[in-house]
Amino acid sequence: MDNMRRRDCKLYVVLITIAIVAVAINLSGYHDPPRDSCYCGDSIAEAYTLGCEYDTLASAWLPQHCIDKELTAEFDRSGDGPNGTWQYWADYSHQRELTLNQLAGLAEVPGAVYFTSSRWHVVHCIFYWRKQMRLPQTGVTLEPRYNHEGHAKHCGMIFQHPNLGSQAGVVLNSNGI
Repeated sequence: MDNMRRRDCKLYVVLITIAIVAVAINLSGYHDPPRDSCYCGDSIAEAYTLGCEYDTLASAWLPQHCIDKELTAEFDRSGDGPNGTWQYWADYSHQRELTLNQLAGLAEVPGAVYFTSSRWHVVHCIFYWRKQMRLPQTGVTLEPRYNHEGHAKHCGMIFQHPNLGSQAGVVLNSNGI
């Protein structure tokens, strides 16, 4: 009988410990974002906490499961700037060039936009269609910001009028349309 009591007592201690740990994790507020979410918080500091990084192809802060790193690296080498890079500017007349850190930082400036070449916009659309086609092989989550017919229509317009110029913004939350 004493052996059964000891065993039951040990079992209760283990169950209570598991319950305490579960409550502590829940109260800490930390939760991994769901795999279908491409949310990176409300600030760059929170984005870093969530394991997000700035993705030039998306023009957004994204969690790792939303980034096709191989495709983004290829995109970054497909530019019309020096050595295949892309150039980004703070102004329409392309006088004040932005570094990638400055570009990524625009996520915290409400309403901020940047400017780049018309070719950037065309190539962005091509690479997003490639990203979508690669999903079965890569397992990457396509962010809702681009995963809808409206973005395909937008890209169709860009292909029909490729000299419109390009203006874009940087976001932390790619779940919105």
